[in-house]
Amino acid sequence: MSLYQLHRCVWDHVRAGQVSGSTMRAFDVNQYDLSETERSAFEGKDIGGLYTMGLHPVLLNGYCRAQGLSRNEYRAILERLGEPETRKARWQK
Repeated sequence: MSLYQLHRCVWDHVRAGQVSGSTMRAFDVNQYDLSETERSAFEGKDIGGLYTMGLHPVLLNGYCRAQGLSRNEYRAILERLGEPETRKARWQK
């Protein structure tokens, strides 16, 4: 897995959308050394797949927003993927 290349690809994709505004031209994913799994998750807008691959949460947020998902929409996707962490303070038994 080329996690750095995935991060770079998502960063450049989000940045290209910010610079060009609403008229985003086609993004060339071929310039990045992505595995087939990473490429299909990126192109297929697989939010859960990108999350489980280890995409940084800030980049995932930007990617979701660039795809037109609201915070509640992608939060619902991520909630299905994990259990909430339960912690106890040192004085609790």
